Amino acid sequence: MQAHLFNRTMRPLSSRHWQSFCRKRVSAHPGVLSLTSSSFPNEDANYSKNTCRSLSASSTTTRPFDKVLIANRGEIACRVIRTCRRMGIETVALYSSGDGPNALHASMADEAYCIGTGPSATDSYLLGNDVIDIARQSGAQAIHPGYGFLSENANFCENAVDASIAFVGPGPKAINAMGSKSESKSLVESTGVPTTPGYHGLNQDPEYLLHEAVTNVGFPLLIKVVMGGGGKGMRLVWKDSDFLEALESCKRESQSAFGDASVLLEKYLVAPRHVEVQIVADNHGNVVHLYERDCSLQRRHQKVIEEAPASDLPQDLRNKFGEMGKRAAQAVGYVNAGTVEFLLDTQQDSGEFYFCEMNTRLQVEHPITELITGVDLVEWQLRIAAGEELPVKDQSDIQCNGHSMEARIYAENPANDFLPATGNIWYHSPPANPNVGADDNGIRVDTGIKSGQTISINYDPMISKLIVHGKDRKAALNKLIAALKHYQIAGIPTNIDFLVQCAQHPTFGIAGAVNTGFLDDHGDEINLSIEKQSSTAQAIGAFATILHLENRIGITDFDAAKRASSPWSHIQGTWRMGGKGGRVKRLLTFAEGFDHGIEYWSNRDGSIDIGVPSKAEDKDGGDDRRFIDWFNIDGALDSEHRMSVSINGVKQLNLTTVLQEKENGEIRVRVWNPNVNEEEYTWEVAFRNPLVPMRGSLGEGTCTASHGVVKAPMPGKIVRVNISVGDTVSAGEVLLVMEAMKMEHAIKSPREGVVADISYAVGDVVKDGSVLAELEVEANQEIAG
Repeated sequence: MQAHLFNRTMRPLSSRHWQSFCRKRVSAHPGVLSLTSSSFPNEDANYSKNTCRSLSASSTTTRPFDKVLIANRGEIACRVIRTCRRMGIETVALYSSGDGPNALHASMADEAYCIGTGPSATDSYLLGNDVIDIARQSGAQAIHPGYGFLSENANFCENAVDASIAFVGPGPKAINAMGSKSESKSLVESTGVPTTPGYHGLNQDPEYLLHEAVTNVGFPLLIKVVMGGGGKGMRLVWKDSDFLEALESCKRESQSAFGDASVLLEKYLVAPRHVEVQIVADNHGNVVHLYERDCSLQRRHQKVIEEAPASDLPQDLRNKFGEMGKRAAQAVGYVNAGTVEFLLDTQQDSGEFYFCEMNTRLQVEHPITELITGVDLVEWQLRIAAGEELPVKDQSDIQCNGHSMEARIYAENPANDFLPATGNIWYHSPPANPNVGADDNGIRVDTGIKSGQTISINYDPMISKLIVHGKDRKAALNKLIAALKHYQIAGIPTNIDFLVQCAQHPTFGIAGAVNTGFLDDHGDEINLSIEKQSSTAQAIGAFATILHLENRIGITDFDAAKRASSPWSHIQGTWRMGGKGGRVKRLLTFAEGFDHGIEYWSNRDGSIDIGVPSKAEDKDGGDDRRFIDWFNIDGALDSEHRMSVSINGVKQLNLTTVLQEKENGEIRVRVWNPNVNEEEYTWEVAFRNPLVPMRGSLGEGTCTASHGVVKAPMPGKIVRVNISVGDTVSAGEVLLVMEAMKMEHAIKSPREGVVADISYAVGDVVKDGSVLAELEVEANQEIAG
């Protein structure tokens, strides 16, 4: 075990001082908009005064533990630390060599220890014995596992208890019973909870499973891992010919993620609603539910936007969900917080629903339950783990107030099949102070990321959770859309625009209309392509770039700066003798596509004339002519990233603008328009610094001779190679399978060819853009993996 204490020279801040520090820290962050209540929909301006009655304070004011270790990382570790600080409990964090001691969760804790020998989860956060050793060493009395990692590991739970350390979660018996989807179905069936038809036996022979699928379950069906969850190790199979390949992939992914390859088969309900019930139970026989959540908007079985309560449910059906959730928990003597998941059949009006699984931990989407009930679930978890009774034992005392929604913000590229993205987040400014709970506008941001942090391949690509609360569903939805558009992040692609388009879709706006087939039905209506920005947006981006090149960022009084400068300074403009006709035209070249750019002239009054190519047409034998949109832009960009511009002396805009220049001379500009009603609320452009020599040439990276190059679309590990040198492959055939960020990604051939070379073997770790294989093809062109 490697465990080094990250020593601190400052005494930990109290809860009150910590929140004050966060407010100052965020409000001083460059580029943060001052978001008043007028920035968001005002249907429920007084929500915070009326709807969030706290149920977290128990009859005792004593803290249940003096010190708690959080066996996790990222946003959930920060979330647990926040409640512990409020309760006066000291916290111990863990960090891998990949995260480092400056990771946000490590810096928020009172103590932080390095765990393991490597950046991967298996070499760090999954080392259960090391976690317990650090708990002993630090004097922690309890371990909170968060979600994922060791949170549903019964052996770890048992070892912690054996070491006289409280485990903040259920006991090992309940974890084993409910962690096994097959055993849990059998248990809840015995208590009258309805379950989905399928096979959940012990025989795992592939041919036997195929026989069960064809003979008893029927297609379509789901192959699901017995242990684990989170959409991993799950495959939808429509016909028997695809079953064995899907089974193999599912087992391999499950073994890698959860250390168990056992699966069950489940009849696939067409377009059901995914409704889950939050339950909490103590050691004294008390169990309550905290209403239900609707998590039907999913992509590849992973939740996208969740809401609470589930909308448009008859009261008797809502009551039945809660009762069945409690009954499922009581079937195994469950203690602590857990979630019982159901599938509601939408193909009939009878309100039939079926038990899906139980997650024996805190859910990612728990904040929306907290905002409609006023319950701090982490505090309840801690008090129950210390042996206390539930703070509220009468179900009727738990009221549901208003409506809440959560959107998961990921580092991924929706335009490229949602491939996970890696890289440095060089700017991060969420629409509310992070990790301090909901603000007065009913907006909450839980995150483990700060500006300057790098997203790596070793962990889940989630950046943050954006949570909102309103007086009703309409108010919450409008607030979610506005907050998403105010979310400012630069450095890597994210799914924010995808989330905006989902939330703005007319079907999503109808209560109860969304089911798990939403994206199958409406995916074509959600534009995931990277569209070219308008000429105005490009001109504004060019204006910011020119201010950067002319060292004018931070100059807000142009006339005074001009008087103080040399007559030969850039700030005097590109004038020459001869008046306007003597001005020097300059060219800004786009970073992508070096064959065209933006023309501009700097004027003596500080304004800049900018010409943006808008389109091209072919005239009479190849005479290529471009149309130019001309803009005169005046304005300033201060050092806090606030930019004001006047366009053609008519349109006035106040924007947030950030820039980054890379070593290779690429200048990336990201702009946000606080008027979220505008169609273009954010955009990004990239130019080349004309003073930095361009590295490489246009032909670099293309194929040579008659070979096609198949490249890795992201960093990752090769888990399967389906080809050999000399094989003939067809378009769409899976050549290799990579694992990145806990998910498998198939690398397919886009055309027919012959395999000329294979660069990597199973188990090899590859970088983004690495050449995986070469194909002999007819044309000399690159093949993107």
